Amino acid sequence: MDFKNALPLLKFTHDTSQQRVVDNIFSNWEATKNGSIVHFMYYASYIMIQKNEQFLKSMLLADYILIDGIGFQTYFKFLMGISVPNMNGTDLSPILIQSAKKKSISVAFYGTTKEQIKRASENQNKLFGENTIYYSQDGYSPLIWENIQPNSILMVGMGSPLQENWVFDNKQQIQERNILVVTVGGFFDFASGFYVRAPKWVRKIRLEWAWRTMLHPARHYKKRLRDTTIIFKPFIDKLKGYHKLVRFIHLDN
Repeated sequence: MDFKNALPLLKFTHDTSQQRVVDNIFSNWEATKNGSIVHFMYYASYIMIQKNEQFLKSMLLADYILIDGIGFQTYFKFLMGISVPNMNGTDLSPILIQSAKKKSISVAFYGTTKEQIKRASENQNKLFGENTIYYSQDGYSPLIWENIQPNSILMVGMGSPLQENWVFDNKQQIQERNILVVTVGGFFDFASGFYVRAPKWVRKIRLEWAWRTMLHPARHYKKRLRDTTIIFKPFIDKLKGYHKLVRFIHLDN
């Protein structure tokens, strides 16, 4: 399926409440009992799905696609004249873990390095209670599915498009075990304490991307350079009429 035909099928989610988003994610998963997938999409990954067929197929599997970052917010503001809330994985993941704890649902972490994933799970268990994160494994080895409990949550953090492609490759296991999979990007970096988030005032003025680039230029420079080279993409997409094909799941009505 080409991108233009796939675009109306992507389940972009519009809501102003992070807790309501999490509640709806749980409700949908509990209703289907066939696994559920939640992806986050930022501006550059939106460009990637137009070139990476497997990435696009994984996005089509998602029950919810949450908008991540100021770039994508600006994109939709220009194309459609609507304000889309920023539902990034770093902010939403702790809310999801806390809600899972209240519901006695187990959570596992998969991704990043051995040291970081170990530290991330330890920190979250200190924060939310012992054994909240019942299992963690680094992303440099195949996931040991035997260690993943059925009817549990699996948070996958490998960066895009690796994590989304991994979900597509493992969709059968996800469905058979009824796993709620959430691709969380760089959440493990911050949860482990290896990376420090921008101060709240920097996030409030929506310059966290600049803060990350300043602290870790080698890691983020190419990404930011790529983002600036696609600055004219919204104008091209508007000419193609893509804005008329986008559909949102409105949860805040």
